[in-house]
Amino acid sequence: MQIFCTGSSGLVASDFKKLVQEKGIKFIGLDLHGEKESADITNLESFKKIVEKNLDKKQKAALFHFAAFTATGKNLSDKEIELCQKLNVEGTKNVLKACEDLKIPMVHISTDFVFSGGKKRSPYLPSDELCPDETYYSQTKAQAENLVWEKRDTQHVNIMRLAFPYGNFSHPKMGLARKIMTWMEERPEVNLYDDQQICPTPIEFISRSCLKLAQLIESEDILSGVILHVVGQQITPFEFGNLIKVIFDKKAKLNPTKAIDTYKYMVLSTKETEDILGFKIPGHRQALKALRSKVYNRF
Repeated sequence: MQIFCTGSSGLVASDFKKLVQEKGIKFIGLDLHGEKESADITNLESFKKIVEKNLDKKQKAALFHFAAFTATGKNLSDKEIELCQKLNVEGTKNVLKACEDLKIPMVHISTDFVFSGGKKRSPYLPSDELCPDETYYSQTKAQAENLVWEKRDTQHVNIMRLAFPYGNFSHPKMGLARKIMTWMEERPEVNLYDDQQICPTPIEFISRSCLKLAQLIESEDILSGVILHVVGQQITPFEFGNLIKVIFDKKAKLNPTKAIDTYKYMVLSTKETEDILGFKIPGHRQALKALRSKVYNRF
């Protein structure tokens, strides 16, 4: 088995890389930074050449497409808007084309934000219609998903939706837990929504799920077009912050506040995904305690 991965130096993908290499599986990082060779998904010709050069045709392969512009705010500059479109839509189109030409199964990494404009108050199913909000991130990730979905009958594609990853504290980019911890360390009081339902996800769980999916692709035990929800348990940011406060012994006061002018419910159903992957999603208390042990054992 050989695993290609775009955005391999990112917060989540770098942890996936570590797990794959620990298992002795060939990992080919495709990134502008942090790899032996720079790979630009916005240039189809050069990107395809790099993949083809590293492809061992005697081994089965899978490509995990993590690379994306991930700023979720509303106030992006013109340059950021252009980059968002270029990476999330045009880049995905190029990765799809390269995988089609080289006959490599592709796993598109997506997000719960494809539902951030929705009105549901029950968990979103993998089969639910996308309902992005007006932000460029949400819109472009939905467009990218549609591009991938349209190819499900002509090449092997899967979609994996993630939400608010946390963990991998050694990475320069902060996930949700480290952001909240940093706020607690820098401020005497921290306001967190108590009426917003989200699914923060331990990064180690994402990596384990990606590896299992790669193995299912290798053994041809998963069909093209299957959408997976690899997310953590439902919780409010205020509840999540209180867990962090207790487990990491932080002193800041946490204040519950209301989510105004933003999404209130972005819960993804994981039942189908748990059945496919064969394991349950971890609880946040358990995951945060494991993360605390790992962090403190480094010092």
